[in-house]
Amino acid sequence: MTKPVVSFQVNDNIFEWNQENGLFTFDGASTLLFWDSAIELFLKTIEEVSGKDVSQTVYQVTGYRMGSLVTSYYSGRKGIDHLYSEYSNIYRNAGWGNYEVIHLSLEDQTAVVRLTNSWEHRILKGEKGSLLPSHWAGIFSGIFKRDMWYKVTSSSVTDEKLMEEIEIFPTSFTVTDNIHDLARRKERESIQELENLVNNRTEELSSMIKELSTPVIPVLNDILVIPLIGKFNEERLADLIEKALYELMRQKARFMLIDMTGLKNVDDHILEGIIQVIQAIKLLGADGYLVGISPDVTLQIVKSAINLDDTKSFSSLQKGVEYAVKQNGYELVKK
Repeated sequence: MTKPVVSFQVNDNIFEWNQENGLFTFDGASTLLFWDSAIELFLKTIEEVSGKDVSQTVYQVTGYRMGSLVTSYYSGRKGIDHLYSEYSNIYRNAGWGNYEVIHLSLEDQTAVVRLTNSWEHRILKGEKGSLLPSHWAGIFSGIFKRDMWYKVTSSSVTDEKLMEEIEIFPTSFTVTDNIHDLARRKERESIQELENLVNNRTEELSSMIKELSTPVIPVLNDILVIPLIGKFNEERLADLIEKALYELMRQKARFMLIDMTGLKNVDDHILEGIIQVIQAIKLLGADGYLVGISPDVTLQIVKSAINLDDTKSFSSLQKGVEYAVKQNGYELVKK
């Protein structure tokens, strides 16, 4: 007949199986047994769903809190005097690998722990882990009654043994800070991603606006028209000059008409900028005319100190085109 309860002792640790209730305990605490492959699948799933940064923080916080839990569970039974022996038995007997405290300073509250063949090393195939190092930071945090953290100082494979040394030291940085730091980092990343998206979209829209706001239109042979639309500032004036000269050279035109019909809120500065465009056109050997000048703009030019003596202007685009056609050696004839 199968015994309903099976128990045995390894060193000071007691393992007990209650077959009737399907329960397993380790030193009186309910326990689960998992294959390494199952834990590996569990950790990889967390990383797959959450991403590397988030899962790393999850492992560190979980390991730290697990270490604090272990210390609190054995509090009063296994204190700092038992670090070298009984704690080693606990982890070895639980299949977590071997550990050794190779340095301990009660005065400085620092320690160096060497892990050999730990389950995290087995699962990660020798790569540096984060759950068990933070776990030992949690253990010493419970022992020293203060916040502790860790630094992995070495990780190697020797004689088919996976070995890692972890330095434990006091810190003002808590696991809660770790969570908040991750949240802030993710928030900054999200903000940066949004800003990049906005900047890229703004550049696209700005480029589109430039194309739409200062189009260069070929109307007849050797004659180009640039209609000025909306309000102009320093940036748009610079774009106007650049685009006018580029298209003039590309299309090898002789005449360029600056149409001011749709121009809004014209001031002396904008007028001076437009005159500079006309002058730049002349330097390239072409003729530049102002067309579509309204009565209001005419009065403003008269009141200002702007000199238009060398610049031809027309009240409408039609008259400007007719003049350019004649200058080009052609004649408009009505059939």
